[in-house]
Amino acid sequence: MRLLCVNLNYIGDALFTTAALGLLKGRLPEARIDVLAGKRAAAILEGNPSIERLILRPPHGGSGRALALAQTLRSGKYDAVVLFQSTLANAFLAWRARVPVRVGFAREGCGPMLTHVVPSRYPAEHDVDAYLRVANAAVRRDGTANPVDSRAYRLSIALSPDDAAFAESFFRAHEVSPPVVGLVIGTTRPQKRWPEEYFARLADKLWNAAKVSCVLLGGPEEAEVAQRILSLTRGAPVVSAIGKTTEKQLAGVIARLSVVVSGDSGPLHVATAMTVPTVGLFGSTDPADTGPWTPTVGGAPSTVLYDALFCAPCRKNPTCNGRFDCMRGLTPDRVFDAVAALIDLPDRRLSLPMAAPIFVGGDR
Repeated sequence: MRLLCVNLNYIGDALFTTAALGLLKGRLPEARIDVLAGKRAAAILEGNPSIERLILRPPHGGSGRALALAQTLRSGKYDAVVLFQSTLANAFLAWRARVPVRVGFAREGCGPMLTHVVPSRYPAEHDVDAYLRVANAAVRRDGTANPVDSRAYRLSIALSPDDAAFAESFFRAHEVSPPVVGLVIGTTRPQKRWPEEYFARLADKLWNAAKVSCVLLGGPEEAEVAQRILSLTRGAPVVSAIGKTTEKQLAGVIARLSVVVSGDSGPLHVATAMTVPTVGLFGSTDPADTGPWTPTVGGAPSTVLYDALFCAPCRKNPTCNGRFDCMRGLTPDRVFDAVAALIDLPDRRLSLPMAAPIFVGGDR
């Protein structure tokens, strides 16, 4: 049996499908599973044992992506296509290619073109669990998309020896010793980003309270932000890995950290895949949908700070005129307390009382 999984474009989104890919391979061990994905998604999926072949599609939408999918379907002679990215265009192309089994979410009018129609995400259902339902429908004869016991699955990244060696040399070159906290300074949208001065204040507080150093994490597009953060610190030894890693090298660096502090971004989910404790900072998105996802057994602890303001989650349509009150309310002192609890710092008494409750993430 030959399956094509149409995956997504970003690191976090792609990682959310790795549990479902594991389910597909576990239930259909003899099947060949190919994955069509964007460049960054493919970079983090490379080496995944569930995937036979990774196929890159163009970086931008429109006719180029449609042509890539049409050519892949035509040349692959697939028995089934699993649309993790369930769009009307993808469903139409799978239908037009006459793939016998076509599985995807009931959204954007896809239903009539699918053989296995999966209800869209349920209220408060994590993306990982929704993708597991898609995979479950693909392996069942009747095509039903019953919920899956997610405790048996986890997010996965396959690190190569070179990726691990890079991380080791990075820490040795910068003379950084544990405990080390990773600060993810970039996100896909400004309303998901923690203020720059907050990162600097947190780094100073961690160093002054317990001699915990920090590493800035992100892509080359965050280079200017990183420089501003470094200029705002007051004596804390902060190392920048901004723009110095590939996606898998980033995972190798994260694997050696004590805690990762991040907004709703790909590196946050890389950390959960590498079983590193996380502090997730949420405001415009709902952590019930895209927060740190870990299985009950074998996962790292995670803490989510989310105040659920009256305007939240605004997602792509903020209404605060750029103030981003949701993120500014997550003060450095609150985040320090959350980090200190995860790595059991002896000097937690130096932190200030939290202004609002912490919501603890975990099995969803």
